[in-house]
Amino acid sequence: MTQLNTIFYINERPALGVGFILLFSMLNISLGIAQTLQDYQEEAVQNNPELKALQYNLDLSEERINEAGSLPNTTVSAGYFVQEAETRTGAQKARFSAQQMVPLFGVLNAKKDAARQMSLVEMNRLETAKSKLFLSLKRTYYTLYALNAKQQILHERYKLLETYKEIGLTALTANRATAVDILKINIALNEVRNQEEILKGEKLSTQKEFNSLLNRDGFDPVYVVDNLFIPEEEPTMLMEEINNHPELTAYEYQTNVIEAKLKLNNKEALPALGFGLDYVIVQERSDMIVPDNGKDIVMPMVSMSIPLFAKKYRSQSKQFALEQDKVMQQYDAAQNLLENRLERAINERITSRINYNTQQENIEQARQVEQILRTGYTTSQIDFDELLDIQKMILDFEYKKIDAIKQYYIQTAEITYLNVSE
Repeated sequence: MTQLNTIFYINERPALGVGFILLFSMLNISLGIAQTLQDYQEEAVQNNPELKALQYNLDLSEERINEAGSLPNTTVSAGYFVQEAETRTGAQKARFSAQQMVPLFGVLNAKKDAARQMSLVEMNRLETAKSKLFLSLKRTYYTLYALNAKQQILHERYKLLETYKEIGLTALTANRATAVDILKINIALNEVRNQEEILKGEKLSTQKEFNSLLNRDGFDPVYVVDNLFIPEEEPTMLMEEINNHPELTAYEYQTNVIEAKLKLNNKEALPALGFGLDYVIVQERSDMIVPDNGKDIVMPMVSMSIPLFAKKYRSQSKQFALEQDKVMQQYDAAQNLLENRLERAINERITSRINYNTQQENIEQARQVEQILRTGYTTSQIDFDELLDIQKMILDFEYKKIDAIKQYYIQTAEITYLNVSE
């Protein structure tokens, strides 16, 4: 099973909680339930507030499809005759009216289609945000790995320097070292402690950033793989059409929305038909007897709404055409940007491999130098300056090697985000 390191900042917690945190974390590791990067991605999908907000937007847009398919409101009115209008069959007392406009020529279907296209835009935004969230998680995760690995290197360097100090103290009694050498070793130890404190602060802020993506407490433990290696051979890449990238399909969805709105605008520029009914209450006459005395009046009605002044619709059609042109230009600009990002990510990953191999070779040669120096010290006076210099050089090479590994995996995540199969 892959070994995991737990990143803790117990000095930031209340003292009473330290023991519980350590115990809980040790139980997690021993039971093998530590979270992997894939687990963190699934947790982020469930808890990230930005994704939740976009999911609500998607639900709202889907509900608007039902709203768009409904008829306009029915108009109902009632009136009372203050001065009664006399008719042959009696005086009119009150009038009740109802009217319903009915869009013709497929207006309702056009509205539903426009709402449906807007829903696809929201779905695309959700998928794009999810992909970007995964990329941010990976970047932060591999940054945590690098910080953790550097801390381990510093810990090993500190132990080695303490060994050198013991050797120096022994050599001092035999006049094979000086007090200055011991002071230089102490300075090197102080420098290591200083770097360790700096790393703790960087890890704390990076851990909080990682936990914020999961929408959880910044002090929650983060489990990071203990070792990452760059493969001996560069994986074969199957370049997919970058046109399928969500950031580009977003512009296609926007184009579809504009086309649907243009179609709706043309439909709304056509006449609309209305149907209504008037009901008039008539009071029965008492002064004479006439046929249909007091008979109420029922009057069906038909109306038509004609856009005689269609300048508004013509202007909107021109606006939609201009918006189409704008979206096409934005598409081209975004495509160029993504292609440049992809090329840069591929090149930087290759560079990371080159740096990794170089630093690996440098470390091996530097350790050989260190071994030669230590072997020579058994018969001569110890030159701690050379030992400290070579140790500092090895530390620098180790740091660069860790950074190369981090960059390799970050650029791999970038390539994956840009829709390249490996």
